[in-house]
Amino acid sequence: MQYGLTPLSAYRKTPRRLVLLPLLLTLPAVLWLVSMPLVWHHHDIPGEGYTVLHGYQVDSWLIVAALVSLGFALRFHRWGFGFAGKWLLAIFAVIVAIGLWADYIDNQIYAASVYAGSFYGPGFIVGALGAAVLVAALPVSWRTED
Repeated sequence: MQYGLTPLSAYRKTPRRLVLLPLLLTLPAVLWLVSMPLVWHHHDIPGEGYTVLHGYQVDSWLIVAALVSLGFALRFHRWGFGFAGKWLLAIFAVIVAIGLWADYIDNQIYAASVYAGSFYGPGFIVGALGAAVLVAALPVSWRTED
């Protein structure tokens, strides 16, 4: 017979993070990869018209961000995330949000420099939606027990 206390882990149920958080981190990666062949911006060429810019020409760094997001999803699904994982995910989300904000500002500045209106195509919208889903995953990671 074994005498002593029962470990608390015996009373815990499986946390929701095993399903919800990896899905929330896989969705931005899929959105970013889908947005790459779509039109992101039109850059006006004075006197000649405009050229169409696709995601892989403008924001190819989102391909790397998609791989990092998939890495976080795999890590959190298999081994949990711990305190450092929460902070690394938060830093990663801030970096992605700043990168997309910089792309937005860059397009505004370019359009103003050639006296044209700025254009944000469906690729930019899908990429920004992926960043929004990534930011939405932060409260889930912080409020879920490890």
